Amino acid sequence: MTVRLERVDGVVTITLDRPQKRNAMTDEMWAMFAAHIGSLDVGGTDRVLVITGAGGAFCGGSDVAGLLDDPESLPDRIDVSNRCVLAMRQLAMPTIALVDGIAAGSGVNLALACDLVYASDRAQFAQLFIHRGLSLDSGASWLLPRLVGERRTRELCLLGEKIPAAEALAMGMINRVVAAGDLITVGSGIAGRLAGYSGQALAGTKALLNQTWEHDLAGALRAETDNQLRVIAGDAAREGISAFGAASPDR
Repeated sequence: MTVRLERVDGVVTITLDRPQKRNAMTDEMWAMFAAHIGSLDVGGTDRVLVITGAGGAFCGGSDVAGLLDDPESLPDRIDVSNRCVLAMRQLAMPTIALVDGIAAGSGVNLALACDLVYASDRAQFAQLFIHRGLSLDSGASWLLPRLVGERRTRELCLLGEKIPAAEALAMGMINRVVAAGDLITVGSGIAGRLAGYSGQALAGTKALLNQTWEHDLAGALRAETDNQLRVIAGDAAREGISAFGAASPDR
């Protein structure tokens, strides 16, 4: 039972590793995940974050065993997973979830909080809270309406049904479905492409997209201008603009 971190060429991979329980997250595992996020060299050598699970599952959610033993600790226990989901949304680098097998409860919401979600053709997504006598947590009520709309969100959350990858793709919940054997290869390829782009440009783009629900068009235009002025002063933008100017007319 652990949460592993690996670094290769600017790509950081965090693997949820408790396959005998479909990588259901204990309090200790959530704390380990949070510690890994806190250790990232954002804006430095770490360029992209990939989240995946071991043993043919992404994450079955939070382990609810013992949840009722100490009611006074519940706010803190819930807060740890909430902070991890929020970090995926706010992190100033691209985040990718590679989902194989089940992604349920707080596990599915951890994936949906990532910028990009790629799933195997055997993946399933489920807001299973209702089956445990629980209401939503870990960001479901905010993430899902923005991804799939209010009507589909209500159906997914009130019924708690498992959704196959193809249906999740059709409703806009995820980016792509690939064969299970190709998931890591596809994810690694996307992560490698992102790692080659300007970190400042990626961070700025992600920040603007995160703010989209806070602005009208005029506000978005102002935010884009402010951000572009910061990004264009960086070395990567100068090199990119210079290379464009030097390119042949047919390129």
